Amino acid sequence: MRYTVDPVNFAINIYHDDKDIPFQFQPDYPNGDPFDSVEEASAWAELSIAAHSPEVMEYAPNGKGLAPEIKPDPNAKAALLAKLGITADEAKLLLS
Repeated sequence: MRYTVDPVNFAINIYHDDKDIPFQFQPDYPNGDPFDSVEEASAWAELSIAAHSPEVMEYAPNGKGLAPEIKPDPNAKAALLAKLGITADEAKLLLS
């Protein structure tokens, strides 16, 4: 994956390596906080791209100064469902 940052408004476009059309447009942090520089936007874009790897256990931060959110661990989720004796669909029904 690759990205570009607009030098004027710091908006990010993230692309698959072989595509010319971005699959993600990020004008600011997900919570609406603005990026204040190309460097800040670039750092967020790199974390966001890294988060696509299953080995990376964090998402890019949701906002300025916030800690990255930990990704759900699929093994821990499966173990919890097994311990509870319910399926993922049953868990969704309980939470709806």
